[in-house]
Amino acid sequence: MARDESTADDPIDPDDVIQPDSVTAGHTGSEDGEFGLDDLAERAVDVLLGLLRRANALAGGVLIFAIIACVGGYLLGIAALGGGLRTLWIIAGGLAAAWAIGSVVASMLRLHAVRKGSATRVEEVRSLISGDNQSQRSVIETVDATEGSNDDSIVTISRQFFSLRDVVKDHRSNFAQLSMALASITTLPGAMALATVIGFGFAGLSVIFALVLLF
Repeated sequence: MARDESTADDPIDPDDVIQPDSVTAGHTGSEDGEFGLDDLAERAVDVLLGLLRRANALAGGVLIFAIIACVGGYLLGIAALGGGLRTLWIIAGGLAAAWAIGSVVASMLRLHAVRKGSATRVEEVRSLISGDNQSQRSVIETVDATEGSNDDSIVTISRQFFSLRDVVKDHRSNFAQLSMALASITTLPGAMALATVIGFGFAGLSVIFALVLLF
């Protein structure tokens, strides 16, 4: 059988090559197909909103712990101490309790405000990555790292957004909604850690104050 020379020697048209998902996902052509800029922007916002919902639930648990530990310890301290120590505790303990509880409440209020206006954030993400390869790469890496992470803790996942926050920080006035959302995500672990540490401190002092009252 004669060999088909014309078929064997025809060059392969680049358009005939099927690109893997990892290539098409980063495509920045003029057409926004399934893996275009619109899809990437929507994926990024979906990941962000999903993390916000989980963060809000976790912050609620931390808030309950902080209120119980701080308020309980504060009241026990007032009952157990006397004289100048009581006055000092009223001031210092009150400030510490307010700091712990207030930091979580403020974080939850920011999270609640951020959950509104998702359509605006999609537009802002698309504007951020349109024509800017570095910004697009940061968004792709953030989405891929978040969706493919084996560690689903809020602290670990929120770290993925630090690089994206740094990209948006220089253009904060142009991306107000996105900047606020990223700030809420990246500052939440610190606020929860602060409230948790102070709460455990009050819990430890509560044991001491209870012993003083009993004996």
